[in-house]
Amino acid sequence: MQCKFPQYAGFYVKPMPIIYMILMSLALSFPEVGYEAGPSYIPDVYLERNAMISANALAPSVGLEVPGIMRKIATCESNDRHFDEKGKVVIGKYDIRDIGRYQINLRYWEDEAKKLGYDLYSEDGNEAFAMYLYKKYGTEPWHRSRWCWSKL
Repeated sequence: MQCKFPQYAGFYVKPMPIIYMILMSLALSFPEVGYEAGPSYIPDVYLERNAMISANALAPSVGLEVPGIMRKIATCESNDRHFDEKGKVVIGKYDIRDIGRYQINLRYWEDEAKKLGYDLYSEDGNEAFAMYLYKKYGTEPWHRSRWCWSKL
């Protein structure tokens, strides 16, 4: 059979299916390449170097004063709203797993929030868990919106 494109006549080599299988297995082995795989810090090292945690620091902070930087973060994340116009909890524009006023991502934080007894869908629970994250990790969990809240 005559090849339609003579310049590619010798391009196909016999082990080509094997090469394709190797490439596909590599691609399937690393599906998260190009995506943020989680927090970009090591919590224990971060706490050891940057935070003094008191016994009450991890308690729910409902009713306590919210730091100014957290108000700025809430403004950038959700226009400082926990509920939308229809009364539903605000979800992320780019990731529907971002929930509430502080856009806490369920993929990374849901298990920890449940373990500690925080309801991320309630206004108080969302804010209390945001304060927990802030006291434990600083502003690092909201590093992707730093471009916004650092200007406010």
